[in-house]
Amino acid sequence: MARRENRNGLRMARLFRQARGLSEEERACDLDRIRADDEIDLAVSDVANPGYTACLVRPDPDVPCGIILAPGQSRGRQRFSVAHELGHYHIPRHKDRPLGWCGDEDMTARADAQQQYEWEANDFAAELLMPRRLFSTDAAGRDPIFREIFELANPAMYDVSVTAGALRYVEVTNQACALVCAREGVIEWVAKSEAFLYRIPWRKNSVPLGSNANAVFNGEEPLDGAEPLDPYTWLEIEQRRPVELFESTVAIRSQSQVLSMVWVVPEGSWV
Repeated sequence: MARRENRNGLRMARLFRQARGLSEEERACDLDRIRADDEIDLAVSDVANPGYTACLVRPDPDVPCGIILAPGQSRGRQRFSVAHELGHYHIPRHKDRPLGWCGDEDMTARADAQQQYEWEANDFAAELLMPRRLFSTDAAGRDPIFREIFELANPAMYDVSVTAGALRYVEVTNQACALVCAREGVIEWVAKSEAFLYRIPWRKNSVPLGSNANAVFNGEEPLDGAEPLDPYTWLEIEQRRPVELFESTVAIRSQSQVLSMVWVVPEGSWV
């Protein structure tokens, strides 16, 4: 993974916040004002499945830019989509992309992915909407469960989607946790915290049979608290270690997805 201080999107977002006079204590920044200052129009596509989540239209220097969103996105998801496209607009080396079509996979690309433009835009969006220093302070002391993530993501705090909030939590936390996104029982992507050193099922694998995620796909309600499981439900460990494992889940019905936060602690350390 690229060293954090050298990540272009992160650096540009910090400079951008300073240039726009955004307070270091400002959580839910005003994206409408930012777009107005940039003279960027916003529209929602009238096509049900346009083939993208968000699209930056930049015809030429004399024509105003625009951002087009796919319909059906929640407010928090729309905000991240807009911030992602603002990243493409403001990161200097992205300016050779006259038309940017960004799908769901692009919106979750991380620094170990091949789509460098996309993870740089995600770095920009995350830092613009959830400044690392401020978010780290707010996340400190919170367990990696969706009950806590919802509090961070709500409009009174950072006003982002639960997916964006959970991804940011995994990036900043000292807890050993992993965020797993699955659709129709199959894992789409996994994001691990730096402290999470375990092997778990990876992309294109089915969610484990004994997991809460599997239960949700089979009609049970998601559990947003810390639900204990046999550690080897999720962990692929050759030598058994004395650890406890917890899983917290949330269903993203509009995307047919289930998110799982898988959290590992040394045995006997969680109260």
